[in-house]
Amino acid sequence: MDKNRQVIELVIEHALENFDEKAISLAFQSQASAVSKIINLFLLSHFSGERLNSGIAKDINLFSQLAFWIRFKSAGSIHVGYAPYKQALVESVHEQSGSKQVDIDFHVQKLARNLSELNQHVAPDLIGYWLQANKKLLNELAVSDDLSWDIEIENEVSAPQITRYKVDASFRYLYQFLNIKEHINSVELYENKYFVKGLNRPQYVAEQSETHQTKHQVRQKIKQIINRFHSIHTQTGDNDFLTRALFKAIAKKAVLDVYEINKNERNYSDYAHKLKQLKNKPSTILEQVS
Repeated sequence: MDKNRQVIELVIEHALENFDEKAISLAFQSQASAVSKIINLFLLSHFSGERLNSGIAKDINLFSQLAFWIRFKSAGSIHVGYAPYKQALVESVHEQSGSKQVDIDFHVQKLARNLSELNQHVAPDLIGYWLQANKKLLNELAVSDDLSWDIEIENEVSAPQITRYKVDASFRYLYQFLNIKEHINSVELYENKYFVKGLNRPQYVAEQSETHQTKHQVRQKIKQIINRFHSIHTQTGDNDFLTRALFKAIAKKAVLDVYEINKNERNYSDYAHKLKQLKNKPSTILEQVS
């Protein structure tokens, strides 16, 4: 528990965002205290995952099932229905093949910290899209080789839009993960649009009006970010599987579509090529040791 506590806390915090505050307050006094109290319930000597009903998750998803914990805490005296939730990052410790050994704990904690920070600046659906986009990486970091995922997105969209939002979420995550703002100038317009939490609905951007000139400036900044991503990628060693896996999630021309960079624009093909190059080298543990 101590080793994975940070990840478990993140799972609970994400679930709290979409749950009835009144029910949480009745059971745990406040949302702020709910996280630690749920973990304490799990640690009780008489709590047994073996005896859970078939409908209750027996993996890390258990911590996101707040209705269960409220019923457990109140002995059923507080009635709640199931509410939408999002699963966050998974447990750690995975042994790499052969003689190579990766510090999985460190990587999971790093991903969790960055995801928690991103959650402060973007809509909840985008966190779910990031988890979907990076499912392969997270499965490789998990204890189980067959991790079950049930990530709920509040707003239903078409399959092409799902692809777009997964790319968008991954792009924003990587921008923050690599601390790009320290490497390029004047990112205020970009961050004011994409890193100020607005309503949880497509297009998942800040509620603000934009002039034609502002939109153009933001697109130009995104091109600079792509250039910076490409530069960092070329300097990233093959053994840095984590960074390469995160790059792979945005190695698509869809990035240009998401940010309305038109095919008729100058150097469009150059940016498309740079994005595709982001998946050229090993980007997962399995690829790295095969």
